[in-house]
Amino acid sequence: MGAKNPKTVTIYGRLSFPNFLYAEALTRNATSKFKKPDAEVTPDFNLLVEQAQLDKLVNHLTNEFLPYCLDQSAKQEKRDALVKKNVDRIVKLLTAADWDNQPPYLPIKVINEKTAELAPECVASVKVSGNRGTDIELKAIVNDEDELAVPDPDLLSFPVIRPINQTVHQMYAGCYVAATLNLYAYETGSVGVSASAGVAVFKADGDRFGGGVTVDEDEIFAD
Repeated sequence: MGAKNPKTVTIYGRLSFPNFLYAEALTRNATSKFKKPDAEVTPDFNLLVEQAQLDKLVNHLTNEFLPYCLDQSAKQEKRDALVKKNVDRIVKLLTAADWDNQPPYLPIKVINEKTAELAPECVASVKVSGNRGTDIELKAIVNDEDELAVPDPDLLSFPVIRPINQTVHQMYAGCYVAATLNLYAYETGSVGVSASAGVAVFKADGDRFGGGVTVDEDEIFAD
């Protein structure tokens, strides 16, 4: 196995507040109090993560990404370069796990109270931005042929990842979604780390957020 890429880490969590389409992001931006130029607008989504996934992200930031940023600074590189003072500030915040106490800015946020009631097993929200000017690509894990919208005789082994429109799955707030995060550091104007992903992958069903309950057929057919 090759060495870890310090700039990427894959996590999963429950999908919250998705805006996968660039057009949706533009519409939202037009009414925002903090309006950005259209060229800087990105779609985005949030992953509500349990403790194990949060630990994975924090450990990667602490042990892989931030040392890489410090090395970039030592090499006098511009991309992802952070001086030791700022690395120490971010490590202190990660260690304290006080996500309200920002800056330095992190993609890890506190879950708002109403959403926390819907996902009590989750301990933090991770904000994931898409790429400028494009939609976030939606895919799904397919575990067997029954999860394909149209059977594929050439597909001989599972699980596989397919575009979500080729599967029976759909994205909705509350389902489990995985993403490989691309991490970026900055210290111009403000100090922080951001996360982006061009692809969101449906992983498993979960209880929907914000209404929409499944039908209890036993109760419906009961006298």
